[in-house]
Order: sequence, then structure tokens, then C-alpha cells
Amino acid sequence: MSLTLTSAPRRPVYTTAPPASRASWTGQLRVAHLTIPVKAYAAVVTPDSPLKQLHAGCGERIEYRKWCPKHGIVPNDAIIKGYPYGTESYEQLAEAELTALQPADDKTLLLERFFEPDQLDLILLSGRSLYLAPSLPAARQPFALLLAALRSSEKWALGRVILSNNRQVVVVRPDEQTLVVHTLYFPGQQRAAVGIEPDCVDLSRKDIAAMERIIRATNGQIPWDEYKDESETRLSELVQAKVAAAATGNGRRRNGKGKQQALPKAA
Repeated sequence: MSLTLTSAPRRPVYTTAPPASRASWTGQLRVAHLTIPVKAYAAVVTPDSPLKQLHAGCGERIEYRKWCPKHGIVPNDAIIKGYPYGTESYEQLAEAELTALQPADDKTLLLERFFEPDQLDLILLSGRSLYLAPSLPAARQPFALLLAALRSSEKWALGRVILSNNRQVVVVRPDEQTLVVHTLYFPGQQRAAVGIEPDCVDLSRKDIAAMERIIRATNGQIPWDEYKDESETRLSELVQAKVAAAATGNGRRRNGKGKQQALPKAA
């Protein structure tokens, strides 16, 4: 008997960034007796600011040097790490000692239990998301099997993995075509909530009904394409306008160090 992987309900497509060109992690996804070779790819683009710190007036880049108050500039090979244990007291730790503390990495994402999605407090999401994909042709069948089972059971998975030499708790959930991994903060890192005491306000049914009408008025499909990060475009347009205002006849200008630079283009 053959199993066909049915499509999940589709949501509006608003993705504009291309897929990641290379994997962030390669290993195996394990659940019970099933082991699936997989690769993980970054699910979101993390923008880097193009702004650099310059010395006002001359335009030179600001440099940051590692400085000892007693001996001045210190080369990288003369720097070690220390753990504070008192006022201005540090226990020096060698790199080998710190390396020995790192967890053994068996390149395995172990799924330990399954749960209803409403059990996850979104506060625990730590901000890193990865797409999983089978890394070998033979892994497609078991990968599709796990994806279909998570969809049909409407469950997510909780697991552990080593990422960037750190132990991570992760949640794995089914998406339209693949599995998605979200790294989590450890529960002990969550702070107590700051809010209002239940008895300190008096709400009438009329007040609540009025707010519910506002909610219903803006309820519906989310127009995700209207939510864009325009900071880079606005910055680029500002720089382009400033460069154009001071440009020479050939459309170029000189920076603080006398080098020619082409006009930047808005994104």
C-alpha cells in the first residue's frame, strides 16, 4: 500500500528572499527507531547594518583595539578568558579547559516527545528558525512519513540538539512542504510576568463588547506583504540624496579620504 503526502492548507505566499544557498547544520533526525539524514537551512534573513563608525572630520574608520590598562595594546594570542569570582578577581581559564566543557556533538536532533501546539508558550521562542530537508534521496520517504504524521495528528515535537557547540532545546513543527525547527530558551530563563492584578480594574460587559467589535472589524486574513522592513531602503535613499547633492559632474563624489565612490542605489 502506497502513501501519498497530501498538501497542507496553503497560506498567502509573501516570501521574497531566496532560499539559503548552503546548510547551517547537517546531521540526523531521530525519533524512536527511525533515523533520517537531514540538513538544516536558515529560514529567515538576518540583516546587517551597512553603517560604519568614522572619525568626524577626516572620515577614517574607527578601529577597536584590545587594550590592557597596564601594558597597552595586547595581541590576540596573548588573550585568555577569566571567570569572575570576587571584586576584580578572576580565575584564568585556558582554551583547552573551556573546550573540554563543550558537549559531545553526535550530530543528532533527537525528538523526545510530542505535544499539542497550545502547550508552547511563545515567549520561549529564542529567535532562530531552520528549515529541515532530507540530505539523501533515501531519506525522502521517512522524512515525508514524519511530516505527514505530524500533520494528521496535529502535533509538534520537542527535542534536543547541539548547535554552535551549545545544547539547545528545540521544537519541530510541520510546515507546508517541510519541517521547521525553532530554538527555545530554557524554561528556567523565562522571567515572571509583569501585568495587572485581576481585582484592580472594573470592566463592564458593555466595555468588553465595544472592544470585541473593534477586534471583529479588523479580523481576517493577514496581508503580510504590507509588513515590510523599510529601514534599509530609507537609509539608502537618504545617502543617495546626500551623495547626489555633493556629486561632481560625472555623478561621483569623494569621501573623507579622497577616494571616489559610486552613488549608492536604493534597494
